[in-house]
Amino acid sequence: MIKLSAIIIITCATIALSSCTGRMFTIHRIDVQQGNAIEPEKVEQLRVGMTKEQVKFLMGSPLITDVFHPDRWDYVFHLIPDYGDSERYHLTIFFDGDKVSEIRKGDMPEPDNKTAEQ
Repeated sequence: MIKLSAIIIITCATIALSSCTGRMFTIHRIDVQQGNAIEPEKVEQLRVGMTKEQVKFLMGSPLITDVFHPDRWDYVFHLIPDYGDSERYHLTIFFDGDKVSEIRKGDMPEPDNKTAEQ
């Protein structure tokens, strides 16, 4: 009787553990986020002719301000999630004096229309 109950317990435990996802017994890894949080909704609001202060108010301080190219601001975002594909976005804004003259968007995600409408 004891052998039968032990077999039943082992069988139930095996079935229960086999139904768990593969991540249950893996090492925990944290998300690594570096750079500026670039929100597509804010990038869509950028316009040629805006001042540096307006851009800074909208996007925050740039990650890179090059001493050799003072009229260029680079916003870089890199996310390495605990599991899955990493994300990398690059936004470059060029100025002519104090005004935006050109905006170069890298592979930016599309803005979420639901949040933009609200």
